[in-house]
Amino acid sequence: MSGGVQKNPFTAPHAVFVMGPTASGKSAFALRLAQQLGGEIVSADSMQIYRGLDIGTAKESAEMRTKVPHSMIDVAAPDEEYSVARYREEATAAGLAAIRQGRLPVFAGGTGLYFESLFYPLGFGHVHKDPALRNELEEYARRFGNEDLYARLAEADAEAAAKLHPNDVKRVVRALEVALSGSATREDRTAEAPDVIAVKFEPSDRQELYRRIDARVDEMFAAGLADEIAKLSPSPEWQSMQAIGYKEFMPYADRIKDGEFPLSESETAEIAERIKQHTRNYAKRQLTWFRRYAFAKSFDVGDFDGATAYVLSRLGKRGKEL
Repeated sequence: MSGGVQKNPFTAPHAVFVMGPTASGKSAFALRLAQQLGGEIVSADSMQIYRGLDIGTAKESAEMRTKVPHSMIDVAAPDEEYSVARYREEATAAGLAAIRQGRLPVFAGGTGLYFESLFYPLGFGHVHKDPALRNELEEYARRFGNEDLYARLAEADAEAAAKLHPNDVKRVVRALEVALSGSATREDRTAEAPDVIAVKFEPSDRQELYRRIDARVDEMFAAGLADEIAKLSPSPEWQSMQAIGYKEFMPYADRIKDGEFPLSESETAEIAERIKQHTRNYAKRQLTWFRRYAFAKSFDVGDFDGATAYVLSRLGKRGKEL
């Protein structure tokens, strides 16, 4: 599946794509859909690929993963580099394997670049200068600030981000231009919408989404997030430690490795607040990213019945049989 020009093998009705910001319920919906349709969840989350990063990435329990097949979870070591190109290759293989076994692939997650690589495989890997995209990124920096732009780069290309300062906007923009142009040429993305079954969850009440995010972070800490990180004995240089929920612990990485754990109550509270704020900022970026996919049907958070009805209508014969 690697190399050469590739067509999208997941056009309707061969797969379903479920996307949305953190805490929007996309994973719960995808799970329900896969159970109803005899499907397989193919994760589109850039941090669930790492083994040992369970609590902070909100992975489904091992028990649930035995009830509904899952793929593209735990495919890389926590200290391993992982690229969008590798994801596209491995996720495509996983989806095709599911189809061969009579299951419907349900690609679900919140990593925009992963969806981009699946929606627009034609031309993936071409890197070129894109003035229009560059102007778009510069405007993004003006609207949302240098830190948010830098966070987008860290998600797209952690290695490039590690070499740059957030305030070096010119170089950050260029690095992002390369990363995003590398996922699909602008002509590929705009010439023709892919014929796929895609739903996206967008909150009508942004504050309610933020409350859900805050509650999720509290649940992660209660479930033992700090202990999970201590067991990893992580390095700030690991790509996996760029993930929200993990990178906030990295200023204390040396202390964690030296066994000076747990952190104080005030330090833990400060980390939790940073994770909440970073997650809210990330959710904003996710919403901005997914708005580009006008071909995806939008539903309010929690509208599982409406989203299910839409998917069944697009599935044709398979949907009518259910």
